[in-house]
Amino acid sequence: MPAEASRTSLAQTALDAYLRAEGADRRGESGVPTCEIVDLVTDLLLLAQQRGSDPHSVVRKAEKHVLAETS
Repeated sequence: MPAEASRTSLAQTALDAYLRAEGADRRGESGVPTCEIVDLVTDLLLLAQQRGSDPHSVVRKAEKHVLAETS
C-alpha cells in the first residue's frame, strides 16, 4: 500500500530525528534498552498535554486512525 509506506517512511524520519536529538546515551531500566518508539510517543503525549490536549483522547483518536487506515 503506497500511502502506508509513505506514512511509515515519514514516521521513520521523525524517529531518526528524535534519536539524533536525544543523543548517543540511551535511557534504560536495569541495563535494558528502552523502546525508542514508546519514548517518542510518550514525549509527544506530554507535548499534547502541555498544549491543552488530553493524552488519552489523542491515543484513542490515533488508534481509530490506525484501524481505519489498515482495514
